[in-house]
Amino acid sequence: MKVDLHGLPLSEAKLKSQISVAEAWSNGSSTIELVHGHNLGTVIKDYIQQGGLLADIERIYPEISNLILKDNGLGSTIVKFKRS
Repeated sequence: MKVDLHGLPLSEAKLKSQISVAEAWSNGSSTIELVHGHNLGTVIKDYIQQGGLLADIERIYPEISNLILKDNGLGSTIVKFKRS
């Protein structure tokens, strides 16, 4: 699953990324790619990669745990679900 966030205001990108991660988890996906862009600033990338997304997911969806984030380069981050 690939979700395009770049160009969105941060508040919309946060909500869309949180919902997309929850949907991917519910659908049994092993990964989701969050496309945040790389040319027009790093606000969305920073939210995803510097702990904001993980903290929000843990707070809103406590059943989703053990997420692994990997910078995919070219303006995207891969979220991998580590299921028990």
